[in-house]
Amino acid sequence: MTTAQTLQYPQPNERPRRRRRRTTFIVSAVVIVLTLIIGIIAADRIVDYTTEQRIADRLADYGDAEVSVEGFPILTQLASRELNSVHVTADEANYEGVDFTDVNAKLYDVPTGGSKPIGTVEGTAVLPHSTLDELAAEHANLPEGMSFTTVDGELYLKGSMLGQDLLVGIDPNADGRRVVVDATTIKLGSAEFSLDRLPGFLTSEISDIVIDLDFLPAGLELTDITATEAGLQVSLHGSGVSLQ
Repeated sequence: MTTAQTLQYPQPNERPRRRRRRTTFIVSAVVIVLTLIIGIIAADRIVDYTTEQRIADRLADYGDAEVSVEGFPILTQLASRELNSVHVTADEANYEGVDFTDVNAKLYDVPTGGSKPIGTVEGTAVLPHSTLDELAAEHANLPEGMSFTTVDGELYLKGSMLGQDLLVGIDPNADGRRVVVDATTIKLGSAEFSLDRLPGFLTSEISDIVIDLDFLPAGLELTDITATEAGLQVSLHGSGVSLQ
C-alpha cells in the first residue's frame, strides 16, 4: 500500500520545476507586452513629431510657428481625420499683409485634410503700434501726423500742436471684427483736459475712430482688447474658422 500511494504523487522536485516554467512564461509575456507598448508609444511620438512639422510647414506662409499637437495617442486622432487640440505660438506673424507679434492660439477639432474648417479657435496676438498706424491710415481718418503709442500702460494718440507734445488718451473696445477707439482726454504739454469739456469741432477728428479687421479669417471675432507696451493685445474667439 505504501509503495502504491507513493507512486500516485509527483516526485518532490517536480513542483519547483513547474513553477519555474510558469514564472519564465509570465516574465516573457510581460516583456513582450512592454516591448509592444514601448513600440506603440515610440511610433506615436514619431507620428506626433512629423504631424507637428507638417502643420508648421503649412503655416510657414504666415510666419515661423511652433506647433504642439496635444492629446494621446495621436494615431487614433489621425485615423478619425481630426486632431483634438493644436497649440500654435509665433513671435511674429503676418496675415493678409498685417503684422502681428506674440501669437498664442489653441485650435480645437482640427481637420487633417480637405477644406473642412477648424472647429474652435481661442487665441491672443499683439497688434504693434506700427500695425495700428497702418490700419488706422487705411480704415480710419486719423489727424495727420498722429500715431499710436503706449504710456504707463495706457494707449494714446501722439502728435504735436503749437510746438508742444500732444497726447490723446483713448479707450479701445472690441466690437465684433472691429476695434472702436474712443478718445477720453487730451494732454497738451503739461495741461490735461477731459474731452467732454472741449468744443465738438476740436475733437471731431479723434472721436469714434473705428479700425476694421475684416481681413481676419472668417469666423473669428474680437472678445477683448488690452493695451501693452508693444501695442494692442487682442483676444480672439471663433467657430468654424478657415485660414483659406
